[in-house]
Amino acid sequence: MLRACLAVAVALAALLVSESPGADPSVIRRVAVTGQAVPGGGTFDRFSVESLPIVAPINSKGHVAFFATVLRGRASEGFFLASGGRISKLVADGDPVPGGGVFSGFGRHPVPALNDAGDLAFSAAIAGARAVEGIFVASSRRVRSIALAGGPAPDIPSGTLANVDTPAINDRGDVAFLATVRRGRESLEAIYLSSGGKNRKVVAQGDPAPAGGTFAGFGPPSVNGKGLVVFGAVVEGRAVPGGLFVSQGGAIRMLVGAGEETPDGGIFAKLSERVAVNDAGAVAFNAILKGAPMAGAIYVVDDRVRRIAGLGDAAPGGGVFSHFGLWPSLSATGAVVFAASIDGGTAPVAVFVAGRGGAIAKVAAVGDALPGGGTLVSFGLYPFAATSNPGAITFATAPDAVGAGAEGVFAIDPGSGR
Repeated sequence: MLRACLAVAVALAALLVSESPGADPSVIRRVAVTGQAVPGGGTFDRFSVESLPIVAPINSKGHVAFFATVLRGRASEGFFLASGGRISKLVADGDPVPGGGVFSGFGRHPVPALNDAGDLAFSAAIAGARAVEGIFVASSRRVRSIALAGGPAPDIPSGTLANVDTPAINDRGDVAFLATVRRGRESLEAIYLSSGGKNRKVVAQGDPAPAGGTFAGFGPPSVNGKGLVVFGAVVEGRAVPGGLFVSQGGAIRMLVGAGEETPDGGIFAKLSERVAVNDAGAVAFNAILKGAPMAGAIYVVDDRVRRIAGLGDAAPGGGVFSHFGLWPSLSATGAVVFAASIDGGTAPVAVFVAGRGGAIAKVAAVGDALPGGGTLVSFGLYPFAATSNPGAITFATAPDAVGAGAEGVFAIDPGSGR
């Protein structure tokens, strides 16, 4: 479902106001690592799926959700929640699905979403039922269905949900997700919002776009606490070829369009497939630029479009930023968290946070000591860092090419030495 024409391969960099060493092992806390015992039996094996970033969302209470495969356990994979040093299973393969069947896998859809109530939104494959996959919300109490493949597609006459994926959840329990809808011989993409037990269409392929033309495809949606849904889209027709859009109260407006001028000169050539939005309505995204002083940058849109960091900017400890994660994260206060590669620096890859005032700091880097011993040798194939509303940060580590280093999920709490 993910549209390559929206994806951003690289973006941004930033000027650090004060050089600092990588995070101290007493600042980084371990969430879960390979070989650790799994509740219910077995040990954690992997936290990654090939060619996908590891996303471990963290909420305001410091709870961290993550996907993992399991060795020698009753289940082979599942979603787990770490809270106060304790890990609990939220859902695993073989667990019953509401309405019939059992969960048969999460590896095709391993990117969960978490709210402050501890509710986890996820996609999953299903066996032993009419539906083969669905969107669900799991808590410590129960699992509920949001949408099932094979079910009717609301607001699209004669439409049937063929595929559902990439859910996002807010603190009210609203869930936004991407769907492929089959209608007769044709298939089209759509974004839905589930609120108050009812699913409604936000936008679908073929709908008119605000700046002209029609929507032709979508990136995964994000949703904030006020029900504002933000998404990237491709547009067909004599208009902008794509952009970032906001839906609220049934009205859609464009935030940023491909081809528009940037605050730094040149134009936005491509925008990141995924974006981050907070409850204040600020939106953070990556962009590839054309005709600008830099090839790419991270931007935030609030009352205006402003640059957070750009490729080629000086990096802490020397060198310059040369590559960025697929998309940034955003806290309630507007702090932007992102992963970046550095050319000629003290560490080849690191995680950074840019404060609302523009100051940027390094919070974790390759070469840092990890709690429990060992060194951070890699952030994996697609480095990514998530942040909570108060500013806690999570990231995943992976072994290097020869198998050295720990694989696991780690967190840095707000104010812990940063």
